[in-house]
Amino acid sequence: MKDIGYTLSTSLFALTCALSPSAHAQTGAPLASVAAPQTAQDVEKTGLNDIVVTARKTSESIQRAPASIVAVGGEELQSRGITDAVSLAKILPSANLRTQGPVTQVYIRGIGTRSDLPNFQAASALLLNGVIVQRYGTFGLTYDLDRVESIAGPQGTLYGGSAAGGAINLYSDLPDDDFSGNVQAAYGNYNSVQVTGGQNLAVSDGLSFRIAGDYKRRDSFYGNGMNAQNNWSGRVSALIKPSDNIRAHIFYQHGHDTGKPITNLVTNPPADPDHPFRLPAVGAAGNPLNGRETYQDNRNDILGANITMDVGNSTFTYIPAYVDFKAEYLYFSGPVGNKLYVYDREKQLSQELRWNGSAGPVKLTAGLFYLRNKTDFTDTQYRYTSPTTFNQVLLNITDQTNTSYAAFAQAVVSVTDALRLTAGARYSRDKIEATGTGAGGVRIGFNHAHSRPDYKVGVDYDVADHVLVYANLQSGYIGFGYNPDVGPTATNPQNPIVPESKLTAISGGLKSRFLDNRLELNVEGFHYLYKNFQAIQFVSATGLSTVLNADKSTIYGVDVNLRARITPTLSFNGAIVLQHARYNDFAGVGYDFSGNHMINAPDVNFQAGIEKRVDLESGATITGRVDTQYENGHYGAFNNLPTQRQKSFHRTDASITFAPASDRWNIQFYVRNIEDATVFTTINGGSPTTPASGGLEPPRTFGGRLSFKW
Repeated sequence: MKDIGYTLSTSLFALTCALSPSAHAQTGAPLASVAAPQTAQDVEKTGLNDIVVTARKTSESIQRAPASIVAVGGEELQSRGITDAVSLAKILPSANLRTQGPVTQVYIRGIGTRSDLPNFQAASALLLNGVIVQRYGTFGLTYDLDRVESIAGPQGTLYGGSAAGGAINLYSDLPDDDFSGNVQAAYGNYNSVQVTGGQNLAVSDGLSFRIAGDYKRRDSFYGNGMNAQNNWSGRVSALIKPSDNIRAHIFYQHGHDTGKPITNLVTNPPADPDHPFRLPAVGAAGNPLNGRETYQDNRNDILGANITMDVGNSTFTYIPAYVDFKAEYLYFSGPVGNKLYVYDREKQLSQELRWNGSAGPVKLTAGLFYLRNKTDFTDTQYRYTSPTTFNQVLLNITDQTNTSYAAFAQAVVSVTDALRLTAGARYSRDKIEATGTGAGGVRIGFNHAHSRPDYKVGVDYDVADHVLVYANLQSGYIGFGYNPDVGPTATNPQNPIVPESKLTAISGGLKSRFLDNRLELNVEGFHYLYKNFQAIQFVSATGLSTVLNADKSTIYGVDVNLRARITPTLSFNGAIVLQHARYNDFAGVGYDFSGNHMINAPDVNFQAGIEKRVDLESGATITGRVDTQYENGHYGAFNNLPTQRQKSFHRTDASITFAPASDRWNIQFYVRNIEDATVFTTINGGSPTTPASGGLEPPRTFGGRLSFKW
């Protein structure tokens, strides 16, 4: 593995040199991803703009894709202050993103993995430019983005086991063949500072570069230095078009985070509900609780490419990538004030080769996928016995390699001009090899492989112009894992396998546009049946994860998304997800959780926003926007104790933006979480006699942002 990064870097550099055209080469078509945006005048005449997405690994209008897809453009992300992975939940109604230290846990319609350990697989995927990014490497990605796309529902055919719940795709801004650029600077309470921007560099008609960066710092919300922010990220990308039919987007991303990690000291409910960020000065053993006692040094490096070649009616796409990230942090975990030290270093090589083509009435997608991830993981708890002494307890040290192979294909057959049938299949093979030491000195010895077929069948039909109905039956899975805290025995020569979770899902919906293209209504109903759902929860008091399998779990509900352009200067968007996510059959020796709510799966998630633009006589504009979100209560752990429940909350963001007639700059003033709602980003452990604990999402924040573009 040592030479993989160098080899891939050398290969991409050589490819760049080989593809670089002369100054007089003909400009090719733009990289297939998003259609050119409509102008403001076009939108005012035609209503809502058309959005082109690639969530199903082919370019298509979002209104023609028979699936629940939400897409948000880069300008809206910037305007609404979406600056990290967790805040994506504000714009993706089916998603619920949680953090544990630097880890991002992605839940889509209640499907996710509640673990930081490498022994268990992610259940919903986060990708940058088509590259899977593992849980510890997701910081510092949400800037200079062209768009974000979320596809809900099991993606066993197109994405495999990492996307049983769905996938969130981040797409960075592509280089333009000019010297345009932009920069934004924001300042707010808690001395928060963010500076972000990008610059295009045109070398020739077919070769251009983009350099982008982002810097963020902020004081602690807690007043004791914990969870202070200090991180920066940079991205360099090249767009190479040597001819009309060949395009290559090559990018390198680096992020470095040296702020203070989020604490898990806040009890649920908080000890002082009126001041939830107010924490005790010392722990149960009298040890000091402040940011000076914690640290983190996290970084990620992502090198990848999207290379496409058009041959007749076919498009070939190759996505090679190398991901190298390190997370090292020491933070307070649990209400008694013990510390947890985590070190995770992962090196991942992935490749995807895909073909999109057509033959008469049939559109085809087929591909091959490979991933190899090498993990070096250490997890240690510092249990204080006095203000200055502690016992250092090793919880987990793992040397692990995950390998995955897959082949997939999907066909869409146009039976008539209005009726289409879809059929797809994927064959995956996953393998885990691991050695190390678990809790209490348990030996880790694991070597297991498993193959898995997945399928999809669907039908969609144009009921009328701009009205599409569809239905899908598809499968998915969460890959197997193992319990690192139960060692091999005489009858079982390796750690116990945590079996894969198997999903069968039925979904169907409507996609529609009405009122002269000014009203868009998309609705999807879904019913998921899981076998062996992996129920995992972290216990702060011990630093360990409890792992059980629910024999049968069911999720069903409805997902509604609406957009409206009421007038040329007034628009509205709204979404509501109503779901019922329960463990139906979840019992064993000494426990019975049957009927409990699934983790991080609210029954109701409502989002709405309204934007009004006022046109001044000078040509300048003033734009006001208000967005609000409501979630009913849900649980952070599967035993559903009262102290593990996140109470219902609503929070509202508002902004007002002034832009002159030239539109070369604008200034915005904003306030977020106006209600100052108390929202846990994670809830850990707890018992009938001890409180659960966790960290909190930001309180009320406000500030201003100045933006320039050229």
